Amino acid sequence: MLTEEQLAHFKTFGFVVMRSVLTEDELKTIRSEFDHRAAEAFSFEPFDGSKRHTFNMMGHGTPFFASLMEDPRFAETAEQMYGDVLGRGSDGNRYVRNTFWHNDPVCPEAYGVKFAIYLQRMRADNGSLRLIPGSHKGPWFDQLDERPPLRYAWVRKDYARAEADDVVESIPGYACETDPGDVVAFNDRLYHASVGGPNDRQQCDITYLKYPRTPQEVAATISLAKGYMTERDNSADPWNPRRTAPDEWLANPDGNPLRQRWIDGWKRFSEMNEGENGFKTVAIDGKLKMVPA
Repeated sequence: MLTEEQLAHFKTFGFVVMRSVLTEDELKTIRSEFDHRAAEAFSFEPFDGSKRHTFNMMGHGTPFFASLMEDPRFAETAEQMYGDVLGRGSDGNRYVRNTFWHNDPVCPEAYGVKFAIYLQRMRADNGSLRLIPGSHKGPWFDQLDERPPLRYAWVRKDYARAEADDVVESIPGYACETDPGDVVAFNDRLYHASVGGPNDRQQCDITYLKYPRTPQEVAATISLAKGYMTERDNSADPWNPRRTAPDEWLANPDGNPLRQRWIDGWKRFSEMNEGENGFKTVAIDGKLKMVPA
């Protein structure tokens, strides 16, 4: 749980660094599950440092990490931030080179919190997470969205420029320096990047969606939920959409009541029609935008 000061920091700047959340024994288990899942998911393409590997960590091979989504250290902290939330997913990542400035929501009206857990000591000069404090808030969020080289560098296919050190460093940001066991919690609308790190920067994350309240948020969540409930993680295809719940997680074999509440919520939204409350999402210039239905 966050202190009042930490919660105020999160609401003002969009992030908070939580120190020593995980124990040494927990980190040992996470590293073991991370290595197992990384090898399983990319058995056809072993990691050689040439490209990023991303894989789901919600299934049988990662039981401890999958359980952290329901752990009070994360679930109750997410509820402190937003009230009701929907547990969304957990991933593992092996990063290479720099990461250009971006934010995560496919549609800005469907957002929440990401808890980023780095398995190595991260500093400003070796690829630590960089954030633009306050960039999750409108109207600045929309202004930044139109300013190169931020979120949509990949839409412009500006890969070489987006990965250059000077491009990332040209935008002022805050470097979140962490040691193993620390967690960076940030609003996933917040612009973030990294620069200067070695290949194979290992990170896990746990994500939650803010429970929708406005008609626009409901429409965006309906769109998100339809993919969440119909597509499946496939260890033979790492390019399947990230944070899509695998069958095993949706089956909730241990009957966890919190997980079941989230699953029921995702199912309910997936069965709704996106335009029935007056709004829908459409792709405009490579971006998902909210428009009247």
